[in-house]
Amino acid sequence: MLQRIALFLRYLKRFGVANGFSVYFKIKNNRTQKIKLSTVKYPFTLRKKTSDIPTFVQVFISEQYRMNLPIVPKTIVDGGANVGLASIYFKSQYTESEIVAVEPDPENFEVLKQNLEPYNGITLLKAGLWNRPASLDISDKYNMGKWAMVVEESADNNPNGLKTITIPELMKNAGWETIDLLKLDIEGAERILFKDNYAEWLPKCKIIVIELHDWMVKGCTKIFFEALNKTVENYTMTMLGENIIIVNDDLLNNNS
Repeated sequence: MLQRIALFLRYLKRFGVANGFSVYFKIKNNRTQKIKLSTVKYPFTLRKKTSDIPTFVQVFISEQYRMNLPIVPKTIVDGGANVGLASIYFKSQYTESEIVAVEPDPENFEVLKQNLEPYNGITLLKAGLWNRPASLDISDKYNMGKWAMVVEESADNNPNGLKTITIPELMKNAGWETIDLLKLDIEGAERILFKDNYAEWLPKCKIIVIELHDWMVKGCTKIFFEALNKTVENYTMTMLGENIIIVNDDLLNNNS
């Protein structure tokens, strides 16, 4: 009971009394179509009784991406975009930004398209971020629902499998020389992404916000920091909740 009351009060604090009251009871009563927040421009949909609800709480109530950044990011990659809530949050904070939202799961991607369709400056990719061209399979490997879908390389290189995209391909397609903010929540795929073929693009990332998943795939943290230390001489690391925030001091200082 006390936890529910505390959560209700957080809704009121974040969105104001009228909007906070409305949103809290819509979600509580599973009326999750067309949620409208006072803090974002357009309404969005959450799937009732799914991981969309705790994801919403993380992004908009706990504000896990409310960061004190040294720059206002103009180019943002939302890796592991799920149903688009982080992209919506980023767009509301950094209104002039261009965002590429990458999500591999087909069902998540359909909701993502619906939620992000009203926004200009957001490109959607149904793909898995990977270190090379490959064919991927996707599954709820750990029975945790739609916020923990895992991609793995197809053993038979299935031509009908999920397509991959590399960071250099993404940057080339977007016409970007650098990435201001690279957000990664890719459920263990970071171990492959940072295993090799990173020297070209990793030094071009100004800020990385990453959740590491060693409990899913052993060695994610080790692989990530090995790649970072080989390619970026000076960086600053902080933590915010489950996220590690890396600021590429070399790149920011060179651009100042």
